[in-house]
Amino acid sequence: MQLTLKKFNSNTLFFIFWVCMSFYLLVRAYYVDITDDEAWSYYNVKRFWWVEVLCSGNTHWFNFLAIKTALMLGLEKTWHLRWFSLLSGVVFLYIGYRWIITFSNLAVKVFAFSLLFLNPYLVEYLTLARGYSAALCFVALSFYFYCRTERRIIISVPLLFAGLSAIANFNFFYFFVPFALMYFVSCYLKDKSWLFKSKAFYFDMLFVLGVSFLVLRALWFIKLCSNDIGSFGGDNLIRSVFGSYLDTLFYGQFYFPSSVKDLLGVVLLILVLGGSVYGILKFQSHQIKLFTMSSCVLLGMLILVVFNHVCFNILYPTERTALMFYPVAVIVTVFFLNDVNWAHSVKQSLFGLISTSLIINFFKTASAVSGYDHSYCMKTNQYFEFLAETPARRVGLAVEVYFVYLKYYKHTTCNFYAESINEYRINPRYLFDHQLEDFDYLLLLPPYNLKYYKTSPISFVPVKYFQDTGALIVKVTKVPVSS
Repeated sequence: MQLTLKKFNSNTLFFIFWVCMSFYLLVRAYYVDITDDEAWSYYNVKRFWWVEVLCSGNTHWFNFLAIKTALMLGLEKTWHLRWFSLLSGVVFLYIGYRWIITFSNLAVKVFAFSLLFLNPYLVEYLTLARGYSAALCFVALSFYFYCRTERRIIISVPLLFAGLSAIANFNFFYFFVPFALMYFVSCYLKDKSWLFKSKAFYFDMLFVLGVSFLVLRALWFIKLCSNDIGSFGGDNLIRSVFGSYLDTLFYGQFYFPSSVKDLLGVVLLILVLGGSVYGILKFQSHQIKLFTMSSCVLLGMLILVVFNHVCFNILYPTERTALMFYPVAVIVTVFFLNDVNWAHSVKQSLFGLISTSLIINFFKTASAVSGYDHSYCMKTNQYFEFLAETPARRVGLAVEVYFVYLKYYKHTTCNFYAESINEYRINPRYLFDHQLEDFDYLLLLPPYNLKYYKTSPISFVPVKYFQDTGALIVKVTKVPVSS
């Protein structure tokens, strides 16, 4: 009775944690300013041209439909556009909560919670109007229904959600392929006598082939049209995937020497590989269906990315594109470390140390107004409101906020207009036709590195400094030529 009461109390506590994290997602979705990627998505919906939409890897289809729905209802504020990602994020965390409370040991629960809930970079993408939140949600749902009684809506429900994850974000095709393969192995190949006699088999197979054709055809069109998905990634599996986990987990606030980061990346790789092999080979011992399935899927994902890199020179996922591995790796890691037979006190101490570190890190790095990938997009509207009150005719905007203005604020409630509004870049190889002397005003973001223009016959007069972001608006004046 006392043990049951204790478990009930801890489960209630984690339910409260889920509610708190869901509220935090809502706060982030409301207060974080629109990012440049979200601005592109908004513009593609607002000024729809099918070529531009289908050419861009930034177009995540379910996110596109969600933004379209918001605009049809007359809802164009940033947090309105994020409604589907926010909903997906809350469901993702809820499925995580349901998984966490299956453990009986409190230390294991806290460890799983810390890994899954308190990664600030993962939380960041659960609130942005992109396809990552929906894809992660569908991954969680596919595992959730796989572990329950078989359900079908013409096709298998877990297979349906796995396919939806690939459509929500094409990177998650790496998840869909091994999940579908293992699903067919576990559900159909055990009894070969009825393999090709079952209608369910054909429905599921047609669905898998349909999703595969749709995703691969879309990726091929993007490659031919713009190839804007081919340049983001890395050439080293350790550094690209596991090294970026370290960078994003600490939000770049903790510097790892390259040798140390490589070593930690190798440790993480060995951990997930070892955990996956253990989960497969020791099934008769642990009898955890989710552990074995997630182990097979994770190994399949890693094999696929290595195969594509070696055979087709496709870059390894990194940072946001590597998020597809994260929930699967967390499941494998928690099950593995919990199931390995070692001293109870050592296990408790290890879980406690890691959990405490992750909790401290989260409260140090988490922000309700900014993020890791788009910190430069914080409170951008204040710049345009100020410029709207100046007599600016020709304005140069830092490239980081230029597209936010061009693709979003220009089409909403922004009152800032000028005769000429262009971007500038401080790197000489990115220079366009406009030089600094072509502008009346400049919006600078730190670091203010304009030494390339130090020989130009101009000077800068500070007009407005924004203390919260470090942005600076200057007036451009020409230096008189001495006679």
